[in-house]
Amino acid sequence: MGGEWARSSRWPSDGNWDAPTVDIELTDVTHGGVCVGRDDSGRVVFARFGLPGERVRVALTDERARHARGDVIEVLTNPSPHRVPHRWPVAGPLGVGGADLGHVTFGYQETWKTQVLASTIRRVGGEALQAHLAAAGVEPCVRSFAEDRATDGWHTRTRVDMTVDSAGAPAMFREGTRELIAVGEVPLAVEEIAELDLFSGAWRGMWMPGQRIRAVISAGSDPVVAIGGQVFWAPGFTASPFVREDVLVDRELYSYRVRATGFWQAHRQAAAELIRLVLVGAAVEPGQEVLELYAGAGMLTQPLAVATGATGTVEAVEGNALAVEDARSNLRDMQWAKARTAKVTPALVERFTGDVVVADPPRNGLGLGVAQALASSKARRIVLVSCDPASMARDLAAMVSAGRQVIGMESVDMFPNTHHFEVVTTLR
Repeated sequence: MGGEWARSSRWPSDGNWDAPTVDIELTDVTHGGVCVGRDDSGRVVFARFGLPGERVRVALTDERARHARGDVIEVLTNPSPHRVPHRWPVAGPLGVGGADLGHVTFGYQETWKTQVLASTIRRVGGEALQAHLAAAGVEPCVRSFAEDRATDGWHTRTRVDMTVDSAGAPAMFREGTRELIAVGEVPLAVEEIAELDLFSGAWRGMWMPGQRIRAVISAGSDPVVAIGGQVFWAPGFTASPFVREDVLVDRELYSYRVRATGFWQAHRQAAAELIRLVLVGAAVEPGQEVLELYAGAGMLTQPLAVATGATGTVEAVEGNALAVEDARSNLRDMQWAKARTAKVTPALVERFTGDVVVADPPRNGLGLGVAQALASSKARRIVLVSCDPASMARDLAAMVSAGRQVIGMESVDMFPNTHHFEVVTTLR
């Protein structure tokens, strides 16, 4: 059943699917946007595009001795009441990545992600972390934005990345491969991106196969399209490499200059919500000293600097030099807030003797060394922003075992119709 194809886990180059299949009953959901079941031999099978309770046929995309992975290509019996037709078929089974919960009703996606968060905390963080949260009255729960219900979570992203295929069409990679599949729409994106007419208009003459395309709808400037290293506001008309993002939080307006090709929160409400949650968790007071790790372009740095005021200090650390340039621009009127390029290490954390630490690491999290250094620091509060529940659970377990106490956890679905979500945790 395995064979050469299964060992290499590659798709056929001609695009024709000739993979083995297996019929299983799905029993649970787990991290990564998959359901779990077992085949007749008892081997665990992780399947995308299924729902618990369904008996399904799975096309296997990867086989190992103890487990296999694949996509549900047919529901055989007991279809879930939470199943809906996938709004974006090219991102469905055996298609491009990016919408692995597109077959799940919007309301049930909260339940799915809450279950994943709770089970990951138990599985990775251990029973001690689970008991600690329960004793603190902290219940893991993922909530969605109320405004997203009107569109079932579609049309929320202000940035879309694609790659030009050999025929010159905007495309995305088939899940788990480097094979490009042309896409005629991206319903995850806000409507303004569709209005750019990237799929059939004059833009098609602007790029070459292999180039990366990014469409950007910012809150404070005109729509732009980045093609390779250039940015355009219309086909043939170059634009500034920077866009402006204006974020209103509790009547406070924060304005940013960020690179069109750089990182910014994709969901139209994500920046404001993260700023609000971090400010509540950090509870920064005027005159305090704040350390921010993995600061990016300064999205959180600017509000933290406003909170400390000129009598306080904010030190922002980021590994990407271009992001630090943006952060410095966004802090130009706040001389008490400084951004610098550096690698986040335990030694860097150990030198901090201030009041509050805010950390927004990539998916692999803080790592045990940095987490333990944070736990041992003199900071009265630590705010951890996490985009991966497994690394978050590992880091929280390390800090709790070192004596820190979790006093708050807010989880928000900033990536509807995908398995991703954000978690903001506050410790003291």
